Amino acid sequence: MVRLTLFVCLFVAACAAQEPSGPKGPFPFTRKSIAQGKQVYLTNCVECHDQDGKGLNRRDYSGAPPADLTDPDNWQHGASPERIFASIHDGVKEDMPPFKGKLQDDQIWRIVNYVRSLWPEAKRPRMEEESNGK
Repeated sequence: MVRLTLFVCLFVAACAAQEPSGPKGPFPFTRKSIAQGKQVYLTNCVECHDQDGKGLNRRDYSGAPPADLTDPDNWQHGASPERIFASIHDGVKEDMPPFKGKLQDDQIWRIVNYVRSLWPEAKRPRMEEESNGK
């Protein structure tokens, strides 16, 4: 009986370890996902980051100036897709509000792709072929 209990515990632990933790993503880097992300970005992000992603025209500098989204080498909170997602989802201290209650995870992942499309060409991910999925 002890062996069976131990086996069940190990099996459950192994299955749990294989379950992805955190939000599902990132979406494939496709023209469609980027275009969808741009629409969400234009509705939710331009107030601080401007249409070009540089954030230079923000008038309220009560906190730190918004990140220049076109320059991932100078980001303080990471430029991996997961870190960009976390920055949008959870916010960044007082400088950027969280969007977890305002946007769905799928919308945030599409913004991630749009933001990555603003990077210098040498830094951008390789464009993927469109699929019927996402």
